[in-house]
Amino acid sequence: MNKQKNDKWLDELISRTINTTKPQLDSEKWKQKYHKEFQTLVSRAEKATTVKIRLPDILKKPITKLAAAALIIVTISFLMTHLGPSEKANTTDVTKVTKSPADMQTILSLNIAYRRGGIEAVDRQCKKAIEMLGPRPAKITIKQILTEFNGT
Repeated sequence: MNKQKNDKWLDELISRTINTTKPQLDSEKWKQKYHKEFQTLVSRAEKATTVKIRLPDILKKPITKLAAAALIIVTISFLMTHLGPSEKANTTDVTKVTKSPADMQTILSLNIAYRRGGIEAVDRQCKKAIEMLGPRPAKITIKQILTEFNGT
């Protein structure tokens, strides 16, 4: 118990030696004592609020000109893509370059037809190839098949 009393005594002594109270600022006394410094602060605050941005100064800067040019290019590109011709060309017609029904049924030819008009164009191309072939023979020989594919 004696030790605890000694600790409290030490705490009180430290408190009195070190001022632990929060300092209070009296702004009016400070303004009177440091009048010149106060006026400097006030003038700086006024200058910061009175900065004017002038449009001609902004327009003279190179970055502004670059931004305006980029905006014009983007606008023209947008207008060209969205306000172009409203009618699309008829792409479902199959080209008449094909020579034989076998050429019409190659993967390349069918792929082109599909890209131009979808499955309907592929169907039309197959029907056209069948019409060109005519009626089917009862038998076909290997020589006839090779002749058809080789064109000889």
